[in-house]
Amino acid sequence: MHRLVKPSDYVLQTALDKMVYMLPWERRHCPGNPTEEPEQGALLYNQYILNFLHGVAPRTPSERIVEIAQWCLALAGEPARALADDLSAAYLSRYSFVLADISKFDDESREFRGHLALWPEEIKKMPANLVMALRARAAGLLLR
Repeated sequence: MHRLVKPSDYVLQTALDKMVYMLPWERRHCPGNPTEEPEQGALLYNQYILNFLHGVAPRTPSERIVEIAQWCLALAGEPARALADDLSAAYLSRYSFVLADISKFDDESREFRGHLALWPEEIKKMPANLVMALRARAAGLLLR
């Protein structure tokens, strides 16, 4: 049985040397769990549960990776270019996304990098044409 949460349901815990709020009964990492802000986390988690109850399936890791890659291609700026570079290098096994290193990255791509750290094998299944577009973006050939 699933239940909706309120901000006071969260408990402050240490995860990966960082203090975050987590739902004590929820073992899954999902939208809103863990979170740095219980109010925002409760909104995300409740939407996730409502979608689940209404039959809306969460996106697969492969679908999320494609969305992240498309974000890299669509946005101008160094954060998107750097993530495109790292994502294409991870496809070639030349780079690994590591959760412990996540704090050193910019706010714009930090969440994406966190997801990618959990899916190293899925990254290697990206379509080749998408990887080539990421490599072009990383080289600065796609100007926006």
